[in-house]
Amino acid sequence: MSEIPTKYYSLSQVATSLQSVIRREYSQYYWIKAEISRLNFYPKSGHCYPDLVEKDHGKVMAQMRAIIWSRDYIRINGDFVKKAGKALGDGMEILFKAKLEYSPTHGFSLMIVDISAEFVLGQMALDKKRTLERLKKEGLFNKNKLLKFPVLPQRIAIISVETSKGFHDFINIIDKNTRGYKFFWMLFPALLQGDDAVQSINKQLQQISRIHHHFDMVAIIRGGGGDVGLSCYDHYDLASEVANFPIPVISGIGHSTNETLVEMVAHYNPITPTDLAYFLQQKFDNLAVRIDEIQQTIISEANETIKDNKRVLNDYSRIINSEALSSIEYQGNRLSRFGQVVQHSSLLLLEKQRSKLDLFIYNMRANSSRLILEGPQKVVSLENRLRHSVGSVVSQNRMDISHFEEKIQLMKPENLLKKGYSLTLHKGKPISDTNNLKEGDVLQTQLHKGKIESTITKIDKR
Repeated sequence: MSEIPTKYYSLSQVATSLQSVIRREYSQYYWIKAEISRLNFYPKSGHCYPDLVEKDHGKVMAQMRAIIWSRDYIRINGDFVKKAGKALGDGMEILFKAKLEYSPTHGFSLMIVDISAEFVLGQMALDKKRTLERLKKEGLFNKNKLLKFPVLPQRIAIISVETSKGFHDFINIIDKNTRGYKFFWMLFPALLQGDDAVQSINKQLQQISRIHHHFDMVAIIRGGGGDVGLSCYDHYDLASEVANFPIPVISGIGHSTNETLVEMVAHYNPITPTDLAYFLQQKFDNLAVRIDEIQQTIISEANETIKDNKRVLNDYSRIINSEALSSIEYQGNRLSRFGQVVQHSSLLLLEKQRSKLDLFIYNMRANSSRLILEGPQKVVSLENRLRHSVGSVVSQNRMDISHFEEKIQLMKPENLLKKGYSLTLHKGKPISDTNNLKEGDVLQTQLHKGKIESTITKIDKR
């Protein structure tokens, strides 16, 4: 057993000594770069206790706890939102000014007094540039832009939130347009800013994609809010989903600076929801103007064609009248000559037919007399032959009938039974096979004299 050392220190002595060394050696403020693993903001107190981490290719190299007191957090986060367009959050790489603190009761921490929004903006710009280069390298940047936009975009799938002012401005314009244009729209609610917006918008895009044949286009409408919370629209997952979408995607995110990647890859970016509504209305106006122009062209060309055809018809009418008169006169002369020929030919034909008729009448009288003399003899001969034929047929039929009667008598059931055959019935019906029988069924057997009733004990189906 080891001996108890005579000199040792209490935990508080060590902690106090460490506190003294840190205060002496690290008395100034330092600018430090790290990633916010978890922000750990407590709304009730207003204090923030970020968990900070440094990674190298996914491996944690260092981690520490930090503190931002409520008075500093309000100032830092407000300035950060104003400059970077988003609030502090998890997973964000920051450059911060802090002092090293050590408390014997609470341990070591970094007390943050300032965060450089410019550094985060630089990181965001660098990430945006890399994402843009990736979209171009993968051939996605112009993919949605190359889709054919419908002539009349009437069926609109809207990704927005029902309480959004931009959404209501958009709907108010397209539904109450003074020209009577009719639009069909359907809202797919989604978060429009913040860390969860990418997943929320993508989920609705994927849902619309499954039924995209029901729509002409997709409108992502945010509206209002300035540039705050726009970083989600620079996310690769959302930008690539928009670029790959099977129908045109129009963005109306509602800001005029720092064009996001989603706006870059979208088919068209009219900036605000109001501009988007007027853009769609203009499509109808353009078509209406084009239709009016075509209508006026058709009317003008039709009138010219009618005039030309009237002139042609008048010319044809004069030609036809002249030709018709000449033809009538010519055909009249031909008809007159033909009438004379027909009259002469008819007289010759009539005389010829009269001679033939006289000869026919003479032959007919001679043949009639001969037939009258020979008729009775032929009738008697035919009568004798008919009687002989009928007698033969009747005699043969009587023999056939007698033969069939004998066969029928032999086939009668009672005659078969007399020869020792029997008839087996089941439920009053003759049995020809065992398919519908089972053990225990009652059978009736009809003999020539009497009946037998029996029960089936065994069936052999071979």
